[in-house]
Amino acid sequence: MENIVTFSYVDSVYWILFSLAIVAGIVDAIAGGGGLITVPCLLLAGVPPLSALGTNRLQAVIGEATASLTFIMSKQIPLDGLVRGSVWTYAGALLGSVTISLVDKESLEILLPVLMAAITVYSVASKKLKAESPRIAKMNTKQFMMVCGLLIGFYNGFFGPGTGSLWMLCFVVLLGFTLKQATMVTKPLNLVGNLVSLLMFIYLGHVDFALGLIMGLGQVIGSIAGSKLVLSYGSRLVRPVFISVTTLMTAKLIFDRVFTDGLV
Repeated sequence: MENIVTFSYVDSVYWILFSLAIVAGIVDAIAGGGGLITVPCLLLAGVPPLSALGTNRLQAVIGEATASLTFIMSKQIPLDGLVRGSVWTYAGALLGSVTISLVDKESLEILLPVLMAAITVYSVASKKLKAESPRIAKMNTKQFMMVCGLLIGFYNGFFGPGTGSLWMLCFVVLLGFTLKQATMVTKPLNLVGNLVSLLMFIYLGHVDFALGLIMGLGQVIGSIAGSKLVLSYGSRLVRPVFISVTTLMTAKLIFDRVFTDGLV
């Protein structure tokens, strides 16, 4: 009887996390930030913190790969410099992953809420994020992919939260992309950085493959749905979701810093 009850509980937890992964996949495909949904839910399900992060990376990589493929097949994604950007992002993420064991992350934990708050305020106030057509770039694509690939890739490998938001903002501000274009091209670049991080979690043995693949299936469904919404509605949909995600991320980071770290 006890085994039946245990199986029933585990089975229902899997179904719940699968359903939540669908929602997270939709949100992530539109504006990033799906981890705001999946990581707390994994922790609430009793998954140890490091395993929660590793398992989240696995299902997120599956979702990002699905969204990337959907955007590429739509033939609307800007492909110029994408391969070069992927190479530089991989190099930066690898360097960040190596550095993580050598450097104290305390300063980033303090600065990140400020950074995310600034992104949120800019997103609300800026007319650039409302634009429906591309603008003049402030950098050429080759320079942009090298500089941002290295820096944002390093940040993703070293720390991680808010990487998608940083990519999207840089594409809008520095390359003059619309928010819709930025959303699409961010996915494959973010995927490269997250793959490096996932490989590290696998090496350290902190990935629940069964749970990650179940949630990954949910991510496939959600990512396809979210990608189709981006292709259909563009910046009109992406901007409010992006602002909502960055606002929630800022609130969570401040809460974690003030309460969880024992500052209050």
